[in-house]
Amino acid sequence: MNTLRYVVALFALPGMMSGCCKKEVVYTSTGDRTIEVIINDTPFRTDQYLRIPYTLKSWEWKKSGFSLRQINVLDDVSKNVLATYNNGQFPKIYQDPLPVNTIMALDKLDHYYFSIQLPVPLDKAPPSRISHRLVFRDTVNNQDVTVEGGVVVPRYNEVPLVIGSPVRGTKWMFFNQSTNDYHFNTIIFLGGKLGTGERFAFDNMQVDDNFDKFYQGDPGKNSAYFCYLDTLYAVAGGVVVACSDTMIENDGNQRNHVNFKAPVEYAGNHVILNIGNGHYAMYAHCVTHSIMVKPGDTVKEGSPVALLGNSGNSDAPHLHFEIGDAPDFFMCNGLPFVLRKFVKIGAYQNPAPIAPVIYNNIMNEQTVVMKFE
Repeated sequence: MNTLRYVVALFALPGMMSGCCKKEVVYTSTGDRTIEVIINDTPFRTDQYLRIPYTLKSWEWKKSGFSLRQINVLDDVSKNVLATYNNGQFPKIYQDPLPVNTIMALDKLDHYYFSIQLPVPLDKAPPSRISHRLVFRDTVNNQDVTVEGGVVVPRYNEVPLVIGSPVRGTKWMFFNQSTNDYHFNTIIFLGGKLGTGERFAFDNMQVDDNFDKFYQGDPGKNSAYFCYLDTLYAVAGGVVVACSDTMIENDGNQRNHVNFKAPVEYAGNHVILNIGNGHYAMYAHCVTHSIMVKPGDTVKEGSPVALLGNSGNSDAPHLHFEIGDAPDFFMCNGLPFVLRKFVKIGAYQNPAPIAPVIYNNIMNEQTVVMKFE
C-alpha cells in the first residue's frame, strides 16, 4: 500500500471562538485509502506539448462520505501545480456499477479508476516526478479533506513507436487523441483485465478549403464527406493477422447499422497488421468489400490495405486507428505512437494561411490541419 498524507482543515463556525485561526491536522495512513499508479505509459511529443499519460487507482471515496471538489497534478519535487481539474472538468472516473453492456459482461469494481494525460509545454522543463492532491468535502464530518498520493516517475528513457501515416494527401485532421478525453480515458473491465486498446487511438477526417467543414451537401450520405473512399496504407511493414469486410456501412451520420452481436463488430470492417516487436496496427470502419489484403499477407510500409468508410460504431465516414500489444481492438494495451512526418498547413476553423511547418517523429494536437507527402 502507498503511504498517503491526509490533511484535514477544521474551520470554526461564524460567531463562535472569535479570533480562532484555521487548524490543520496532518496524519499518514497505510490503510484502505490509497492512490496508486497502475499504468505509466511512455510520454510522447506533439507540436505543442510533451504529453505524460498514466492511470490511477484509488479507494472508493464516496463510501467514505467524500465529495470530490478538485484534482491538482503536482511537480512532486517543487510541489508546484502543473494542472488543475475542477468539478465538471474531472477525468472520466470509473466506478461501480459500470453501465450495462449487452455484449460484454463487465466486471464489478471495488476501486475507482481514472486516467490523466498531462500536457507539459515544450518550453518548460518536464517534471522528474509527479504526484496528486485530491481535494474533497467530507460530507459526514462537514470538513475539507485533502489527500496526496499517486507518485508517477515518467519514463523519459523510452521513446514511442514511430509510424508512417495511414493516409496520404492534404487537409487531414487526426483527433480524439492528444487529449484527456475520448479515446484516452476508455477502459474496459472484463475478466479481471483492463482493456485500453483505444487509449491512443485517433479518428481522422478531411476538411474543406476553409478548414471548417468535413462534408458538403447531405450529411446523411457517405459520398458527402471529403474523406470517404480514401485509400488506407500500411503504417509499417508487417503481416496481416486479421481482416473482415462484410458488414454493411452506416449512411452518413445516421448510425443505421449498429446492431452489434460481438465486440469486434464495433470496429466494423477492419484490418489488423502485426508490425513486429509486439505492436499491432488496427484500422476500423472500412468500406464493405474494400479490404485489399488477407491474413498471412506480408505488406510493406505504404502498401494499400483498404478504403476509408463508415462501418461499425461510426457516426460519419472516418478511420479509427490504434496501436496495441495484441490483435484486439479493445482488450489489448493501447500503446502511444508518433508520426514519422507531417506538414502542418493550418488549424481547424482558422482559414488564415500559415507558412507550412514540417514535423518529424511527433504527434499532432487535435486542431492541426495536416498534409502528408
